[in-house]
Amino acid sequence: MSLVRNRFIGIKARALLIAISVAMLTLFCLADSQSNYGQTPLPIKERIERDAKQGSKSAVTIPPGVALDDGLSEDEAVSIALWNNPVFNSDLAALGFARADLREAGLLRNPVMSLLFPLGPKQFEATINFPLELIWQRPRRVAAAKANLQRVGKSLEQNALNLVRDVRLAYADVQVAQKRHQLALDALTRRRQIPVIMEARFRVGDISEQEAIAARAEANIAEQEAVRLGNEINIVKERLRFLLGLSGESTPIEITTATIEPTAPQNTDALLRLAFASRPDLRAAELAIDAAAQKAKWERSRIFTLMATLDMNGRGTRGFEAGPGFVTEPPIFNRNQGGISRAEAEVEAASRGYALVRQRIISEVVEAQQQLMQARESLADWRARVLPALERDVSIQNAAYRGGEISYLLVLLNQQRLDAAHVREFEFADQAHRARVQLDRAIGRSSY
Repeated sequence: MSLVRNRFIGIKARALLIAISVAMLTLFCLADSQSNYGQTPLPIKERIERDAKQGSKSAVTIPPGVALDDGLSEDEAVSIALWNNPVFNSDLAALGFARADLREAGLLRNPVMSLLFPLGPKQFEATINFPLELIWQRPRRVAAAKANLQRVGKSLEQNALNLVRDVRLAYADVQVAQKRHQLALDALTRRRQIPVIMEARFRVGDISEQEAIAARAEANIAEQEAVRLGNEINIVKERLRFLLGLSGESTPIEITTATIEPTAPQNTDALLRLAFASRPDLRAAELAIDAAAQKAKWERSRIFTLMATLDMNGRGTRGFEAGPGFVTEPPIFNRNQGGISRAEAEVEAASRGYALVRQRIISEVVEAQQQLMQARESLADWRARVLPALERDVSIQNAAYRGGEISYLLVLLNQQRLDAAHVREFEFADQAHRARVQLDRAIGRSSY
């Protein structure tokens, strides 16, 4: 009878051990299946997934579908930057940390085993303790880690959008530098003729020596300006190369020339709706609140701890004995007040952070919209009123010169005014393009 009882107790102990092990394994599998941080729009999603699979890299990679032989377009520059920008590659490491935190949150505490060896009159004793609080604590801990992983993913998406904006602005800088240099060279060709004419007039006594010297000085200034603008091209190209991750590479960069006429922006309410629906940093702020709330639930669940225990004796009154029990820490003095207060403060901080992000989005959208509208109006007014008048004036001066009514010097001076007006026109167009880029980033998507 005693032998049967001992076997029955042993069977109960093994059954309890197996049941706890199965429960722990099931919880682990459930948490491990929730390791995705959510969906991210292409091509940023492809870039982040590629980094997650292949890990960090040091070699420069040209994305599929990008060819540099026919010139670098703006879209190709953005694609190369998403794959190679060193700052963005460094930011992607945060995703690995968040994934590690999620995996750690899903891990189970190891059972605690204690053995007392039968030395002298002491009998053999063993206890195995299994933490049971994981049944109600672990899901909350995993939920907080998962929300944090999603927040990090959205933050990386916002970093990618910021990178896209920076690349497009740097690309525009190169376009502007090249255009200004070309306009300066065209104007310099005509400016060089003015000192020649002024020297001839000085020799025949039509003007003073000071006027001839001033004409030569202006021509020298124009030539130095053209040289400076030519050197500026290399400077802005190097800035673009850094954003593309090509600073240490000998890959040549020759951008394509494309005229971009920004479309008129939508009304403010429509733009704000787009921004609130699309901005990743706003979604990241929402997820930060969720993560803080989940952490607060986890901290409250830590008030009470419970461990299942299995105690075994080698020689009891009836031979081998084993029986279950539990170990608990009564929450009399320490009820995790500090952890709960900190978690509640984090929820408050995350809520205030969300309000800040929302206000910043409104400010960025309205500011970019106003800049775009102003630049478009200035450009349209310049093309409608200033340029046509100057072009008519130059046409009239050319006709008068061909008829022998005026000197060629007056024709060159009026052409010089027209050249300056074309430079100003290009500056207005560039301002409109930059405002469009800022507005695209402000609403969290491309609106072309």
